Amino acid sequence: METIKKGLKILSLEAKDIYLSNLNDPFHGYEIKYKSGEKAGQFLEKKFCNTLDFSLELIELKNLYHKKISKKNFTVEVNQFPATLQVINLTYHYALKEFNPFGQNRYVKLGSHLEDLEFEDSVCIKNGQLIGIIINENVKHPISEKLLGKCFQIKDGKYQVANIPTVMTTAMLREWTYSQGFVVNKTHYCRYKRSSGSSRVGKCLFINTSLYPHIHKWELCGLKVNEKTKADLAAWEAYISLPLSSIIDTIKIDLHQILVIDDYESVFKEEVIEVYDKEQHLMVKEKTAKIKNSIWDGQTLLDHSLFGSYSHKGMLLLRNRFFKSACFNTNIQKWFKDQRITEISQLNGFTLAKDIQQIKMITTPSSIKYLKFGTLKNWLKHVDPLFGIVKYDKSTHYFNGSYVQTNYQLLNTIQLTYEEVSQLVKPTLDYLNLIKQDASILRFHIHYNLKAKKWDTPAQDKNEIIYKLLGLNRKFEKTKLYAEFRQDLVTSYIKSLRAGHFLISGTYATLLGNPIEMLQESIGQFNGVSVLKKQNVCSYFFPEGKLLCCRSPHICAGNIYLPYNTRHPLIDKYMNMTKEIIVLNSINENVLQRLNGAD
Repeated sequence: METIKKGLKILSLEAKDIYLSNLNDPFHGYEIKYKSGEKAGQFLEKKFCNTLDFSLELIELKNLYHKKISKKNFTVEVNQFPATLQVINLTYHYALKEFNPFGQNRYVKLGSHLEDLEFEDSVCIKNGQLIGIIINENVKHPISEKLLGKCFQIKDGKYQVANIPTVMTTAMLREWTYSQGFVVNKTHYCRYKRSSGSSRVGKCLFINTSLYPHIHKWELCGLKVNEKTKADLAAWEAYISLPLSSIIDTIKIDLHQILVIDDYESVFKEEVIEVYDKEQHLMVKEKTAKIKNSIWDGQTLLDHSLFGSYSHKGMLLLRNRFFKSACFNTNIQKWFKDQRITEISQLNGFTLAKDIQQIKMITTPSSIKYLKFGTLKNWLKHVDPLFGIVKYDKSTHYFNGSYVQTNYQLLNTIQLTYEEVSQLVKPTLDYLNLIKQDASILRFHIHYNLKAKKWDTPAQDKNEIIYKLLGLNRKFEKTKLYAEFRQDLVTSYIKSLRAGHFLISGTYATLLGNPIEMLQESIGQFNGVSVLKKQNVCSYFFPEGKLLCCRSPHICAGNIYLPYNTRHPLIDKYMNMTKEIIVLNSINENVLQRLNGAD
């Protein structure tokens, strides 16, 4: 696993190039090694520009490859980095045209091979047809306009591109690769999957066809799916990609430790400002609307004993097959003991546990996406006890987590006066002046760590040279090199300030919704009432009193919330809070929609 913990480099190829190579040589397909020169036989390292992140699926891919395909060669070395040829990323930026570019200035007619062409006076003509052309080079004897056709023209004694017709659009190339697959280095690849992030930019992953049936069976997690199965394809693609999420570590949770309770929807009416469409115009009006809040959406309680080396963290964002949830550090067993829950029969929900002491995880169907396609029992039967840790709660980078940056959207929302903005920005400007005047403040700003520097290794760039010199002696502060570095830093900082990035006391906090009510629901004692009052939150970062909370990213002017920060003995007792977690109530309170889902 150590080999893949930092992820593996994978090929990123253009669909147009794949099609051309497969058209010219269906057996060998796209060539991924240098054919000649000093690097002949070595991989085209520039093509390995994407990374397959460390994930649960990468772990399984490696295991399945060694089990089903070969005991070795899952990874190869490319430019001193571990890589794999089993997965390829495909992009669809360019259409296929009648003439296609090779290098910077050569164009070859579709169906012809560049290596077979012999150029004379910047053109290659066979059987009375233009097969290849070199643009932007001086020409002694230009060919006729008839031979050039509509694709090229002669201008200032050089051939130039005119209007090359499209033979296959990017949509057609996508359909071809999806349905037919392609060959790279004598290996056939078929469509694998695309994450929600990849779909936004049009990328797609392809996999060694020999490996696909095995990983496909694993990703289905016991589901029976075929072409006739009715499903939301967009949601399906997103859910089967969950195990591909980049993770930093793994955690084992025995499936007998899981208790699944029902989600709870708080339904109430409230006066709102509704935005609606009328004859293709956005209209606004005040009305009484029905509000529905799923108060535990995507949320899980995890007993502190499962956190292991992350016991000082308040939240772990976990992934598994058809599962994603923010899991919060909770004293679940203490709750059961204090409530005198000693038998499984006293629990409210579904579990495989036989003993009450086994229960270490309380979750809801909103975190288990599998339930949109199959049953809970079937998911528990097929899913792995190994969960991937995507991230955890952490403090900001500013002043040991005491400060956070504003943004221009928030500043526009709160509508400050000129004087108020001046007051807000003054501490940041004072800090900037200290960076200019005091080298120790500059070192603090760039998180300079003298002990972490490896003095016996060569510096790789100018910044590393400066970092090492900063720790040698104070005389370096008088040099031109230091002055230039400081000026570049100050210029960059001022540019950030102009974008509205001022430092203020605060933090980025993860929302924890009605956790005590979730504990109550697990033993059938939840009555639809919150232990926190309306307009109240619980944050350990701030003292008790009024808070200004806003959604990040800040979508619209309505993404602000002015609650009262308080403490509650049940939260203190059963939730292992950190300063980067804030508890809020969404029962009979329109906070989730105001914060655009609060996700």
